[in-house]
Amino acid sequence: MVLIALVVGSAVGGLRSLAKSDLRSSASKMAGAVRYLFDRASTTGKVHRLVLDIDKGRYWAEVSDDRFIMAGGRETEESRRKEADKLANEAEEAQKRADEKTGLDAMQARYKPEPFRPKRARFGAFKEMAVKPVDLKGAIIADVYTPRLADPLDVGQGYIYFFPLGMTEAAIVHLTDKKREAFYSLVVHPLTGRVQIKNSYIEPPLQKQFDDEGKEIVQ
Repeated sequence: MVLIALVVGSAVGGLRSLAKSDLRSSASKMAGAVRYLFDRASTTGKVHRLVLDIDKGRYWAEVSDDRFIMAGGRETEESRRKEADKLANEAEEAQKRADEKTGLDAMQARYKPEPFRPKRARFGAFKEMAVKPVDLKGAIIADVYTPRLADPLDVGQGYIYFFPLGMTEAAIVHLTDKKREAFYSLVVHPLTGRVQIKNSYIEPPLQKQFDDEGKEIVQ
């Protein structure tokens, strides 16, 4: 019985060690993607972002050729819902406008007056092979936090933005195993793009405010 217990204990310990190794490897790969996008945004002069699909356990990179302005205020579940509704309404209106132009000749369709609408930045899939879409193996995204979020995001898609002048968002990404027994925290520094990997859950600074340079605002 003692021998069986030792064998079972060794097997369980080996599985835990393997799971932690997969988790550590996933954290290292994601940290490399963050650093690459920070450098890429600086050299190309384009806004990039890392998309973290929390529900599907995968991430990928996107880039935009358009001007992008970060919305003010902190995001909440309600503000994200309103934004999703707004996008859906804009898509519906765009389809209606397209239907109204059906039957018009090319000249009439081109010069048909329309109200001014501010252009939204469009992000497209990143073609560089250095950051292919990654499906996490042996790890899941527990949540992601940036100072623009009121609370850590643990469902849907989260974003970390990278800007042309050598800056990114301060961010904390938490990875865990499928049993949520071990955690790794990726702490992203905004001015350097450096990523610290901690083998524990680092609590987000929810009550702290930061300025555009990543410095804490003392009130």
